Amino acid sequence: MGHVKLANYSLAYKRIKNAAFEGAGTKSTVLFFVAADVDAICAFRMWTTLLKSDCISYVVVPVATMDDIRSEVKNMSSSIRSILMLNCGGLFNLEDYMEMSEDVSIYILDSHRPVNLRNAFWNNEVIVFHETDLDKELVQEKDAIIFTEENEYEPRNGHGPDSDDDDDPEDDQDKDEDDDDDDDHRRRRRRTGVDTEVIPEDPNRQWKQSRAIIVEYMSKGTLYGTSIANQTYMMATQLDRTSSDMLWLAIVGLTSQYINDQIGHAEYLDMVRIYKDEAVRLTPAERQRPTPLDNGIDDANRGLSTGASEEGAIQCTEEYRFMMVRHWSLYESMYHSNYVASRLGIWREPGRKRLLALLAKMGFSLEECNQVFAHMSIDLKRILKDRLEAVAPEYGLHEVLYTSFTRSYGYRGLVSASDVVHAVTGLLEASPEALVALGHRSEWVAEETLSAGVALNTDNQENAQESTSWWHNNFFRACDSLDSGGGEDDQLQRGLKQCMKIQQALVRQAIAIIEKQVIITLSTCRVATLKDGPNLSIFWNPLTLGKLAQFLVHAIREYGSRRAANRPIPLVIAVLKEETQTFVVTGVHGSPLIGEVIPNKFGTVFEKISYNEKIPVKQLGFDKSVIEIDRDDLEAFMRCIDRYGSFRKS
Repeated sequence: MGHVKLANYSLAYKRIKNAAFEGAGTKSTVLFFVAADVDAICAFRMWTTLLKSDCISYVVVPVATMDDIRSEVKNMSSSIRSILMLNCGGLFNLEDYMEMSEDVSIYILDSHRPVNLRNAFWNNEVIVFHETDLDKELVQEKDAIIFTEENEYEPRNGHGPDSDDDDDPEDDQDKDEDDDDDDDHRRRRRRTGVDTEVIPEDPNRQWKQSRAIIVEYMSKGTLYGTSIANQTYMMATQLDRTSSDMLWLAIVGLTSQYINDQIGHAEYLDMVRIYKDEAVRLTPAERQRPTPLDNGIDDANRGLSTGASEEGAIQCTEEYRFMMVRHWSLYESMYHSNYVASRLGIWREPGRKRLLALLAKMGFSLEECNQVFAHMSIDLKRILKDRLEAVAPEYGLHEVLYTSFTRSYGYRGLVSASDVVHAVTGLLEASPEALVALGHRSEWVAEETLSAGVALNTDNQENAQESTSWWHNNFFRACDSLDSGGGEDDQLQRGLKQCMKIQQALVRQAIAIIEKQVIITLSTCRVATLKDGPNLSIFWNPLTLGKLAQFLVHAIREYGSRRAANRPIPLVIAVLKEETQTFVVTGVHGSPLIGEVIPNKFGTVFEKISYNEKIPVKQLGFDKSVIEIDRDDLEAFMRCIDRYGSFRKS
């Protein structure tokens, strides 16, 4: 099958369904590998809803790295007939991590781009979901991967495939003698249905040309395609099985991509228009009501204006670019948001004064702005939008509002899609070490993680198992938080509180980095190394480290590039993990303009450095731009980034 385009997703689902019930009296199980991100968890919840309605059993395994997948498939039950990989594995050749079997089909639903060509065009056991028709989109790349897999480069006179020398004509004399052995030099294709191409007169040259096409495609840098929660919702639409709950999950998945700068503003608005129509279609007329932003936020916190009859209703509304404003004070929400902080430069005293001046010019006292938003004066909340639109542009805040969605939880009030994204992320980020660094008592943390079998101080040999335990616990709490009302024990509210504390620590760390001039400017990018500090353990998590890097990139875009227009925005940041004597490293790009996204080439750069310089690295996550490296190797690795990187043309 190889790959399936969006229009045929329902056919792939029916294939999974048929595989679950094939055989007399047998019933198989679907195995999920789910990455640690909001979009993947939303898609997982939607898939399980569909499977449950068809009485198909499933097993879920949260995974953080490809090594997790490698270890899990070794212990896989013999009843498994379908493996679904959600936001994981799309960039990697799965043959390197698992043994292929004709009895098990592997489905990849991953928004990471570019897709791995071997997965899409070579292995019949792997089926790649993709929003477009790859046969038409990647014609050259398809031909190239098929040719290089069907044919091997034949060294001549000691020249390998990396040699620039042309093939030696004298070797052609030996060709006839080796005709009978051609099959020994060719790999047997695993896929069927595509005719084997005629070998040209100079196969080595064509092999090099094909490989060059593949390398160019894979070196373009990583991007994000359509949210997999959206793709799953479109599949449910084809199956005529949509619901308000599914639509909300799709909206949350899309919002997570947007607020994490994974998709551009234009792509986001295209999907918003579709979801707006879907919300009207799925919400009965008697439950629909206009929700202007000023009243909507007021209603959310008063909890009086949304009745039980409106519970579950989804409304399209305008949201502030302030972080968790419904659950924080107005001042804290603005101060800790990437948008306001970077535009005003809050890491400097003049920037903080500008924020206070903005609030004063709007007629809002600091006392009111420091109250929890729900307790602010109702009159002030009602005029907030108009005052911001009138005053904010004077301070460079031209895009204070953006179109989003809210959902009614009945008398519990409204919750915005961005609030849910922050809450789920906050739950995923909270390692035991991070919780202690955030001020929680170690005894409380130990009690909280006891159910996951985690102890804070144990032998290093058990670290990996303990990390898996607490992380799995966080994963299922994040899943619960997506239930109506925030799940058992109100995990949604718990996630929001944790996210607030993490964001406060993040902004403090970012200010310290800027004030201490930790960031070093190279010719192609900027680098920062964090070796000490009270909250370093918070940034061991790739999710949190990525958020810190994005905050700094926003600051560089607004201030660093103004003073030196030719200086690059790309940033590499490394944080020391003392207990393992390693550094967690991530690289992020930054578009010169808000709402635009450009490819991130750091994954390719990291791979080249590791391969060419013989520096071992460990992949963290499924992005390739997040790695873990030994402390002793970091200096040499950082020196190579400037030499291997070429980001200005991005």
